[in-house]
Amino acid sequence: MKARGWFEKCIRVLDGLAVLMVLAMILLTITDVSMRKFVNQPMTGVTEMVELALGVAFFFALPGVFWRFAHITMDIIDDHWPQWRTGLQRVATAFNVGVLAVLVWHMWQPMLDVVAFGDTSADLQIPKIWFMAPAWIGMLLSLGVVTAQLWLGPAPAASQDEHGH
Repeated sequence: MKARGWFEKCIRVLDGLAVLMVLAMILLTITDVSMRKFVNQPMTGVTEMVELALGVAFFFALPGVFWRFAHITMDIIDDHWPQWRTGLQRVATAFNVGVLAVLVWHMWQPMLDVVAFGDTSADLQIPKIWFMAPAWIGMLLSLGVVTAQLWLGPAPAASQDEHGH
């Protein structure tokens, strides 16, 4: 039970960072549109800043999606055979471990290449690694979450909804 509490605290921190990035995107967009409208001077590089914030928001929220089983599901089988639900969740979690492991592995070399080549964004010259690292970190943390779910087993019934999610 201690491990679940530790994971939930970490996920809350990541969710908080994701929310802050969404707020940053909103503020950047409002500021850019206002400056363009009222002083005819748009912000330079706002697209790159919003792109970076979006990547952080999405990929830092991803581990929480996996932890809460909040991803898109189809209840075709478990509506008819509810006794299979736990087994199907374990199979899906094992599949997620495999897919995320492959993604994390295949993202590593392109990140090293970006660092080696010194790629930067067009307007603000932000190193491209800052765009790629949040994606890799989010995938790596998601891999840790689904591996923990596989190891810890299904969540206690109190933390699941009526469909077992």
